[in-house]
Amino acid sequence: MKNIVLCFDQAGGHSGSGAQTNTKALSALLDDAGQLTWYHCGRKLPMHRRATAVAEARATVVEAYNVLRDAWKPGDQIFVFGAASGGHLAGELANLLGTVGLVPATFDDPLGLVDYALSTYVLPRTPRSDQDWRRVSAVTAGLLGDGTSAVPVRFLGLWDAAAIPGTPGDPGLLANVEGGRHAVAIDAPHRAMHHGARLDEVWFRGSHCDVTGGRGACMPLAELALDWVLDGAVAAGLQVRERDFTAGDVEALAGSSPTIGIRRVPLDAEVHASVGVYLRSHPKYWRRFPARIRWADTEWSARGERLARVAGHASATDAPRCVELTAVAS
Repeated sequence: MKNIVLCFDQAGGHSGSGAQTNTKALSALLDDAGQLTWYHCGRKLPMHRRATAVAEARATVVEAYNVLRDAWKPGDQIFVFGAASGGHLAGELANLLGTVGLVPATFDDPLGLVDYALSTYVLPRTPRSDQDWRRVSAVTAGLLGDGTSAVPVRFLGLWDAAAIPGTPGDPGLLANVEGGRHAVAIDAPHRAMHHGARLDEVWFRGSHCDVTGGRGACMPLAELALDWVLDGAVAAGLQVRERDFTAGDVEALAGSSPTIGIRRVPLDAEVHASVGVYLRSHPKYWRRFPARIRWADTEWSARGERLARVAGHASATDAPRCVELTAVAS
């Protein structure tokens, strides 16, 4: 058995700006022993041409799906990560594995049913209900003749997922996702994507880039979001090298990036406990919140003892090719 780790970055994930996205930072921490790693840096999507943007995003998901078709065997554990638009693609892949399933590369497909399924059910243009997805799953299972088409995703980790323009932004059923975490930015300008009960969704202080990392981000805040998602993934079995970051009050008090708009935090939202440190020094920030919230990850400042200590992230100059596939050590 092995871990298969697929990382979808936002556009320009290693653009050389000196600030890594959290997806890139996580990929640099992965231990190659017993793990197969695939990383995609993200394409710059032409927002003024939505059809092209959707087609290019779909091609990225299909590329990752084909990696799994070649590499996955029963018993392997699948980990999927994504930031911003890459978070949407990560969710799409997870939903695809739970509905269409993973058709073996050796499957005899003279009618091109696999290509049809991928072109139809990856990033659909119109919303699909839970019942629609269940029908897709039943049809696929019948074609494969195995009674079920779902392939489990051990962990889905997201940083402020953002919908691809021209799509409904519906993450689908995700019934095959065994666990996951989604770090959501409190001060981002666009609508947040929600993934229901399958993922733990926790709100973090900062703008969109402060949670995803990358160009323009306040990196101490981005580290807090990285640390939380990484903690959940390690608990699920992800293998990482040691890292030297230990979250504390210094990171929690860091200044955030300028914001254009402010999201509405829902009632009873789970808010990361590091925000409480900031509120003690900046009580006016309470205006961002509804009448009732719940604190999450109250042991965050002690996590350095649980997560492995590492020698730091790879530098931006060591960035890999746009698509990187690291083979399992033999």
